Amino acid sequence: MSVLRLYKDDTLTSMVSIAGEFSNPDEETSLDGTNGETAVAALWVAVEQSTLAADIDDTTQTVTLAADRFADTDYPVLVVGTEKMLITSGFGTSTLTVNRGYNNTTAASHTTGDPVRVAYDSSSITIDCEDNQGADESGWVTYCDDDGGGSPDGVWEAPHSLSNLTVDQNAAIHRRVVVPASTPAAFKQDLVHRLAATINEIS
Repeated sequence: MSVLRLYKDDTLTSMVSIAGEFSNPDEETSLDGTNGETAVAALWVAVEQSTLAADIDDTTQTVTLAADRFADTDYPVLVVGTEKMLITSGFGTSTLTVNRGYNNTTAASHTTGDPVRVAYDSSSITIDCEDNQGADESGWVTYCDDDGGGSPDGVWEAPHSLSNLTVDQNAAIHRRVVVPASTPAAFKQDLVHRLAATINEIS
């Protein structure tokens, strides 16, 4: 897995489901395969994150989040403000047990609504589509950057490279699905977005 996730909103609260989990997929509910149809959606790329659901002081070791997050045990370090925390249990839930003031940072009080992020910067980022079952239809899906005004810049490609992202940055992109004409009716759940990057813990 990667520390990067896709979001459906620029507030980074509606996280797209990871592969194999369908609670909030990036989906198109009905596309015309007889005549062919194209669908475009805006997405945002950022590190996995949530917000604090309750205030904590500098000694609190049980942290409550606004949503279930941080299931990947390969990336256990979080950052809230300038303080790092190390998850020791509760991965993938909204209630985490953490070691405070991790890696020479200072434990501090934090307030409900403060962002909680995995503490990693990302470089050499690419996004691509993978068809993980049956005939390969990953070529239906391409990506491009936002033009700065909320619209696609029109340079559709797959894989698509993104600029480096620090822990508190995000990138606005667009996803396009082109269903060719004369495509038989089907219910497809096997097209998956794949994010790849070089990951480094923040200093």
